[in-house]
Amino acid sequence: MKKITALIMSLLMITSLAACGSNETNTPAPSEPESSQTESTPTFESQSTQDSAMESEASQEESVTGKTLVVYFSATGNTESAANYIAQATGGDLFELEPVEPYTDEDLNYNNDDSRVSREHEDESLRDVELVADTVENWDEYDTVFIGYPIWWGIAAWPVDSFVEANDFTGKTVIPFATSASSDLGQSGELLAELAGTGDWQEGQRFRSSVSEEDIQAWVDGLDLSEDEQVSGSNTLVVYFSMPETTTPDESSMTEEERNSTVIIDGEVLGNTQYVAYVIQENTGADLFRIEPEVPYPTDHDTLVDQAAEEQDNGARPAIKDTIENFDQYDTIFVGYPTWWSDMPMILYTFFDTYDFLSKNIIPFNTHGGSGFSNTISTISVYLLSLKCKEG
Repeated sequence: MKKITALIMSLLMITSLAACGSNETNTPAPSEPESSQTESTPTFESQSTQDSAMESEASQEESVTGKTLVVYFSATGNTESAANYIAQATGGDLFELEPVEPYTDEDLNYNNDDSRVSREHEDESLRDVELVADTVENWDEYDTVFIGYPIWWGIAAWPVDSFVEANDFTGKTVIPFATSASSDLGQSGELLAELAGTGDWQEGQRFRSSVSEEDIQAWVDGLDLSEDEQVSGSNTLVVYFSMPETTTPDESSMTEEERNSTVIIDGEVLGNTQYVAYVIQENTGADLFRIEPEVPYPTDHDTLVDQAAEEQDNGARPAIKDTIENFDQYDTIFVGYPTWWSDMPMILYTFFDTYDFLSKNIIPFNTHGGSGFSNTISTISVYLLSLKCKEG
């Protein structure tokens, strides 16, 4: 398997703006949109070097017996480790979801179009996975249910669906958790909640494949399970714009530009900046927001280069598809982008035009082929200051 051999990423903090002035940015010489040189580690559920934790003993003195249940499906052992850590941290009981027909290594080879998971991914009718057991003894005594799974193609591994469909979650607090090499939780929890139709489903958490016991303990400590309150929102946000030049995870058919603009994780094509955003989110516990244009950018490299230059020449402000809810709650905002023509993509200017950044800590990060930030740090500082001065 390949390893990521180089990921050129820059990161710097801009503190809150102070006063208006007459600073101007220098116009840099143009260069083509740049992407970092990367290679990917394609694994279905990344093999963890960390041993699985032992299941919590029934004799644990500090356990809250009969109140918390940790349900999980694990294909390669990573989710099992996380589940064991959660059970230890909460004193909960464990319940493993085991397919009647277990998944083999060959079954989990997403690079093989004829493998079991690939066929199930392509044909939803094949995802009705029969479990050895899909109901739990004394189900009614559990108030809080953690449900864990690996992320498969951006959603919860489908063996979990059979358990969710088979049980009534009325009166229960349900907390999804997932393991993946880089993919975030996405809508996996929301889709499971929709499938269940009952229960108080919380936001949940995604962990890296080699999650540590300390990480799990810190997360559990932040959950106010005793009062059945939802996890409080994060005060850190990771915002990013990323432009992978292909969506097909077949490196053998990629052009050089497509390979340079992407990272492939768990069969999913990620843009370089997207991948870095996931890494930052993983290490900070921040919320994620992807800047996506209302009109998608072309994936053809030459066409994209020309459009980026034209937008810069015209001072364009491409419309952003979605908005950030509760923007005021965030104190620290990471902002990520590729370097295009020695500047930020113009859609970043749209983003900065849209929100009030006064008193917020802004931490830019970018991916590039060697130019670094260029002048984008000073551009952001001066641009935000000019917006504030215009407001009076």
